[in-house]
Amino acid sequence: MLNVRGIARFADRHMMPDKVRVIRAGGEDVLDPATGELIPAAPLVVYEGKAGLYPQQEKIRAKGQDGAWAEEVRAGYRLLLPVEAAELEDHDEVLVKEARDVQAVGRTYEVTTLGEVSSFPVLRTVWLEQRDRSAS
Repeated sequence: MLNVRGIARFADRHMMPDKVRVIRAGGEDVLDPATGELIPAAPLVVYEGKAGLYPQQEKIRAKGQDGAWAEEVRAGYRLLLPVEAAELEDHDEVLVKEARDVQAVGRTYEVTTLGEVSSFPVLRTVWLEQRDRSAS
């Protein structure tokens, strides 16, 4: 029988060398009692900790209006998180805080789908699109 915890520890040590912060936009605006104005709610930090960021190209093939097939290659990213990480939602923002690849530090990504689930969970996989190359 496979040792799920052992595999999860291996993935944590060897596949998640980076550190990220995941934030979710705040809910409804909040009333400032001093000014009487509505101000945006503070964003919620959903997860902060170890992660692995991996590029994943996606090939999209579609039929155009003239009937010809067109292909588009879209760059995407896979984010690996520990199985204990909170569930991410569409449009959550991922900021790379530390990374083996120094060019990744400060880049932001947007979660594009709900995380994958499995009958044999050892890590969480979430799909991302890059938003910005510099720290916000």
